Amino acid sequence: MGNMVLSFSEAFKKAPSPDRPLGLPRITLRHLVYFVAAARNESALRAAQELNVSPPAISGAIAGLEAILGVSLFVRRHARGLVLTDAGQHLLFEARDIISRVWEIDSSHPNRSKPQRSRIAIGCLGDIAPNLVPPLLQKFQSLYPHVEVTWQTDTHFPLMQRLEEGMLDVIFVMDFEISPTLHVTVLKPTPVRCVLPTGHPLARGPVSLKDLADEPFILLDIAKTRDYFLSIFGDLGLQPNIATRAPSAEMVRSLVASGFGYSLLNFCTTERRNIAYCPIEGPVRQSNLVAVRQYRRRPSKVSNDFVQLAATVMKRMSIGETPVPA
Repeated sequence: MGNMVLSFSEAFKKAPSPDRPLGLPRITLRHLVYFVAAARNESALRAAQELNVSPPAISGAIAGLEAILGVSLFVRRHARGLVLTDAGQHLLFEARDIISRVWEIDSSHPNRSKPQRSRIAIGCLGDIAPNLVPPLLQKFQSLYPHVEVTWQTDTHFPLMQRLEEGMLDVIFVMDFEISPTLHVTVLKPTPVRCVLPTGHPLARGPVSLKDLADEPFILLDIAKTRDYFLSIFGDLGLQPNIATRAPSAEMVRSLVASGFGYSLLNFCTTERRNIAYCPIEGPVRQSNLVAVRQYRRRPSKVSNDFVQLAATVMKRMSIGETPVPA
């Protein structure tokens, strides 16, 4: 996906002819809206149903764009429907940005009594989503009822890829190995904690991982998060005794509460009893929950407001700051 950093004009290497007089562009907003709907639905039929137009109108707009640009935007596959080509990915990124800007202009008209509907697509790490997405959506939709919010959950890599492809406007992830080409807003520090059963002898204060070296360790086995936790042991010159690998933070908490071992988490909640979150002795690299957007895509007012509200919602939560039981 490295070529996604190119602009649309760079990607197609087509400069406007100096002999061509200025006038109406051949590509219209209708072309772009129909194209984006087809890309989002991976189907001309579903796009037509969403926009309440005929399927030939969608197909005609796509064919018109391909004729104007001289490239194929989709691969037509019977089983998978419409699959974007590299050229289609480039156009999708630019088209969604153009449409978003037009919506903003239309909605900000001083004489408009009712704001036009717009949309924002977000992605969130699966383990974080239950704590962040519901309160954020509830607050945002009460303030912006005209904005349609679509959301999805996944792990780090798929969310990053969809952001680069322009399918998502904002993603909420941990700040692990994020490209400098992306715009990052820190929402909340998430210091790593040692997770122990409340009856454990070390569950009353800061914990030295060296004292736990021989005890069974429950590893949260999620890409990036897994590497981060293992690096903490490595930085301290330790090797954990990995007894169990868990696919989710909730499973980690359940296993620790049931006495199967200890673990590390950097997104701590108070929902499960019988566990304690203890600070770790020694130098530990800080982690943060962040909102990530594309640098090269002009942020809309909606996305700016959404990220600012997310920061406000997270600051009011005690996640990551759970005290050790007295």
